[in-house]
Amino acid sequence: MAESRALLCQVWLASSPSLGYKAKQRVSEAFGSAEAAFDNFSADVQALVGEKAYQELARMRQLGLDRIATALARIGALACVPGDEAFPEVLNDIIDPPDLLFYKGTLGRDFGRAIAIVGSRRETRYGREQAHNIARGLAENGVTVVSGLARGIDTAAHLGALAGGGRTVAVLGSGINNIYPPENKELAERITASGGAVISEFAPNAEPMAYHFPFRNRLVSGLCQGTLLIEAREKSGTLITVGHALAQGRDVFALPGQVDMPGSAVPHQMLRDGARLATCFQDILEDMGWSADFSRAEQLDFIPSDLTNEQRRIYDALCDEPLGYQELVEKTGFEAAGLNAQITMLELAGLIERLPGRMFRRVK
Repeated sequence: MAESRALLCQVWLASSPSLGYKAKQRVSEAFGSAEAAFDNFSADVQALVGEKAYQELARMRQLGLDRIATALARIGALACVPGDEAFPEVLNDIIDPPDLLFYKGTLGRDFGRAIAIVGSRRETRYGREQAHNIARGLAENGVTVVSGLARGIDTAAHLGALAGGGRTVAVLGSGINNIYPPENKELAERITASGGAVISEFAPNAEPMAYHFPFRNRLVSGLCQGTLLIEAREKSGTLITVGHALAQGRDVFALPGQVDMPGSAVPHQMLRDGARLATCFQDILEDMGWSADFSRAEQLDFIPSDLTNEQRRIYDALCDEPLGYQELVEKTGFEAAGLNAQITMLELAGLIERLPGRMFRRVK
């Protein structure tokens, strides 16, 4: 894609890591456009942006727009502005809409049905599994799952959407050429390869500065019709996303958790304050008025007919929740040797899986 000169000038203006949102606004107001600022750039700009940002912009301007375009192409990055075919129209109506997005993958004006799934970076196994399962169900029903690629709940949500064969979009608090956390670089590549996108309004090589994340959260909620909160502690940054969602007039959902877990306190308070209850993806589809492919969902719960009586006892015991080995012994009445043999057969058949701590669960 050949970027226009006006777009490349906006990329130039965004290329300064030290140029904050308000300083960029001052430049736009003073010159009328990024292109005018590029053409009329002088030492006077330093009074608008500060010395460090001024020096960064001066160096990038000296390289020239062709070099900027080449640098974008080299890392496989694209850029779009409001009005472009790739720019999601839904972002035009939020408070402080972005004037430029960098992205890898696939974006379009019509973002479609989308739900943001956000939560704690210090997630529990329960939260991780629920985020994965709900995201998978939404993806299987054509709903885009949006999150922030962070550790914990965000990662589980992206993985769930990929497992459901659907689209997921990651909104970064760093540059798209500087994936954070670094261990999610492969996940970001899977997201773009599967028809989703990784997006950021920060320069491609921008560091994951602490103040970036609260600011980017308005895009996470702004892209979606609803936001689901899964586990959050008091003073969690996730609450900023929920606040943006409420300010944007989006629906807010919360997943109930165990009453004695720290991560459940905030979702439970939100439920008391009027958030929508979500225990599964069907709850969200129903409340949003979106039709669900229940025939496909029901197939996931199909019970194989060729199980032996012994295997069926184990399979049924795991119907409601994962169980530990000793709990399976008590529920099924098997001796250890017999139970081990049947567990092995069910694992080989892909019907149950072993979890850390000698726990087992049914595979849907």
